[in-house]
Amino acid sequence: MNQEQFTDCWKQMQPALQKQWGLLTNEDLLQIAGDQAKFSGAILQRYGAKKDEVRLWADRWYAKWSGTYVGYKEAEEAKPAS
Repeated sequence: MNQEQFTDCWKQMQPALQKQWGLLTNEDLLQIAGDQAKFSGAILQRYGAKKDEVRLWADRWYAKWSGTYVGYKEAEEAKPAS
């Protein structure tokens, strides 16, 4: 997702983001304020090595929210079972 898309969905994403990734505080969300670079910094600080998982989650959340989830669904179905 690009910066414009991130800004557009930021208010709607926040509750789901905090529910799924609880280490992000209300203060983090206020500081991020729809800025993708600040989001990247916050998830790096809170999640370190898992930052890519959080970023992927956000991209998938956006894809579902915007109705463009098709490619992600196909990728999930192609993954081998754990």
